[in-house]
Amino acid sequence: MPPPRLGAWAREPTLPRPQAQKSFGTSASPPGSWLSGWGSIMPGNTGVAVNPLTAMQAAAVYGCVKRLSEDIGKLPLRLKRRLRRGGFSLDLDHPLNRLFRRPNEWQTPSQCWSYFVWALALRGNAYAPVLRGPAGEPVQIIPVNPDQVSPLRATDGLPWWQVSHPCIGDGRRFDQGNLLHAHGMSFDGYTGVSPIMLAQDVVGLSLATQQHGATLFRQGAQVSGVLETAGKLSAEAAQRMGASWMAAYGGVQNSHKVVVLEEGTKFSKIAMTNDEAQFLATRQFSVVEICRMFGVPPHKVFDLSNAHYANIENSEQQYINDTLIPVAQQIEEVMEAVLLFEDEQGQFEIEFNFDKLLRGDRKTRMETYVAGVNNGIMSRNQARIEEGWEPVDGGDELRVPLNTGAPEAAPVPAPKPESAQTETQEP
Repeated sequence: MPPPRLGAWAREPTLPRPQAQKSFGTSASPPGSWLSGWGSIMPGNTGVAVNPLTAMQAAAVYGCVKRLSEDIGKLPLRLKRRLRRGGFSLDLDHPLNRLFRRPNEWQTPSQCWSYFVWALALRGNAYAPVLRGPAGEPVQIIPVNPDQVSPLRATDGLPWWQVSHPCIGDGRRFDQGNLLHAHGMSFDGYTGVSPIMLAQDVVGLSLATQQHGATLFRQGAQVSGVLETAGKLSAEAAQRMGASWMAAYGGVQNSHKVVVLEEGTKFSKIAMTNDEAQFLATRQFSVVEICRMFGVPPHKVFDLSNAHYANIENSEQQYINDTLIPVAQQIEEVMEAVLLFEDEQGQFEIEFNFDKLLRGDRKTRMETYVAGVNNGIMSRNQARIEEGWEPVDGGDELRVPLNTGAPEAAPVPAPKPESAQTETQEP
């Protein structure tokens, strides 16, 4: 029995070529990878430590990352076969469609791709090694934490990755034919950079105002300044006076109390008020800035200050076109390059089905079905299947409106009888 035909990436289903055939440079990590780690803390102007983990404490960052990952995760992933006369048809019997329904032993498709996009949005890189069966067929897709991946670059310029994971092993190397890698903006074309690290002042400002608000209510929202006395106080006396002041007037529960000062003690306010610091305006603008980083409309993270009925639908469509589709397209292209054999390239297409996000309200869907069925674009059963209803007998026929058909030819007048023609002729 001849061996199965395998594609270029499937010739090494589990292990890359031996290390003796590949030499790696001394600089294992491509430039820019230092911007992607959890522990990387760039110096910022706000004085707040910013990394992908602390950034998630900002509500706008959490909302944008959650929205992106969940919106991609809830899209059905499917494999379609290209038809010779044009168009595509679902190939439900292909092994990849079964893999998409169960990518690995512990994750559902939604969990798998949500985690993949979550890492991409926060870290700028998402990795998922592909485990293969005896014939080179993909059997598992395992998304891993970017901290468990060390990017490598061979002397011929091709990327490799060293991955450690309980289901894979420690320090196992994968080439680009056995690992799904999606990345965001990149300085070198190999490894993406974390948007949190690039825009750390934007996130840091949001965290700083958030911490300021928490401290403001903890210390007291109305009284903040310096206590002055005419005499000189010892360290113990100054500490005791400060403690008694905080006990009497500190905290939210002691706000708006009347202050009583004795023996020439004066209180001088030195801090800006919230109005002077434009506290609320700064927090509001931070939401827009963070949404701008991720390309997410503010209304998707429940900032409805500028959302109106007239523009919400356009904003939703713009979010799909400019934010979700580019992310989905990159993942689709990477999967087609890695998961399809060489002889399958061009015959199949992997796609996320965006129909669920474009369904609209029930009235709009019904009007679309009526227009499609009456004009012969789709059959009644296709419309019923879109709604999850059972097909009916005779519902697969396409309707063609009579007024759009070819007009019938005009009747040809019958020839005159020969007798009549003879009578009209002159002798």
